[in-house]
Amino acid sequence: MKIKFNRFERFAGLFVLTAFGMGVALVLAVAIQRGVFQSKVELQTTLTTADGLREGTTVSMQGLRVGQVTQIELVSQSEVFVKFKMNREYFDKVRDDSVIRVLRPFIIGEKIIDISVGSKDSPPIRELAHVPSLPTTDIMDLMSGRTLSPYFDLMGKMAENLKFVAESFLDPKRSQAMVKMFDDLSPLLRNASSLTKEANTLIKGVNRDQQLVTVVGNLVAITNEVNRVLPQVAKESPEMLSHLAKIAKNMAVLTDEVQKTLPMMQKLAPEIPKASERALEALDQTVVTLKALQKSFLLRSSVEEVRKEEAERRLPASEEKASENASQKDSEKDSGTTP
Repeated sequence: MKIKFNRFERFAGLFVLTAFGMGVALVLAVAIQRGVFQSKVELQTTLTTADGLREGTTVSMQGLRVGQVTQIELVSQSEVFVKFKMNREYFDKVRDDSVIRVLRPFIIGEKIIDISVGSKDSPPIRELAHVPSLPTTDIMDLMSGRTLSPYFDLMGKMAENLKFVAESFLDPKRSQAMVKMFDDLSPLLRNASSLTKEANTLIKGVNRDQQLVTVVGNLVAITNEVNRVLPQVAKESPEMLSHLAKIAKNMAVLTDEVQKTLPMMQKLAPEIPKASERALEALDQTVVTLKALQKSFLLRSSVEEVRKEEAERRLPASEEKASENASQKDSEKDSGTTP
């Protein structure tokens, strides 16, 4: 059975075929434009966040569309693994110094992955190599909820603290105490100013003719000399430091004992001159008494005998010394030496 189409049916069929052909041609053009039939090369990178990225996100190079994202995988809290494909004809432009940035071509557009062109001096990379990424920030990232949320939380806490302070100052007693504190600050500042002037005057008096500067300079010189000598002393005489410690300890004990006796000495100090004078008078009286006893007729003969015995005792000692000197001279003459 032969089917016949009228003129309107033929026109409708031709229109449908033409539309279908144009659709296929459009799909092929888009696929060719996007490089669907071109040879692809896979690369990978690591980002800190995948905000604004998805599978199919455009990969560009110097503004040209060269590929798209094929895989996004969360690795850790601060690491996202991204794999993408790019046309092989642009692969030779990717070098070891190439980097990846995630950015927006326009303020409110979708994010893309931009890979930079490497320098000619840098060696090319191989397929499935890892391309390093650099962090980027745009206006939309700054205005995103993730960025502003911590600041809003902080501002909320600050507002609560300000509210607490304001409620505290609503109490009349605290407000009056605050006003009184400011009133008391004025005399305090005046006293501080006066004290500063007095201290300045005192320092000027102490430092007259640069005396204080000279003293400080001398202390510095002494300190430097001590620091220079101490290592040598510790090296040559290590026991000296321990002896110095013992001496200092003994001096401290002696000082304590002297401090204990000082009150007693202070009490006896007014009587010491009188006691010394009376002791000298007693000695004079004793000498006078002894001389008077020697002149008495009872002790005169005994005194003469004692004097004779003392003279005889001294005489043999002088003769013995003279004989020793004479024997020494004889021996020197025998040996032929001159005295």
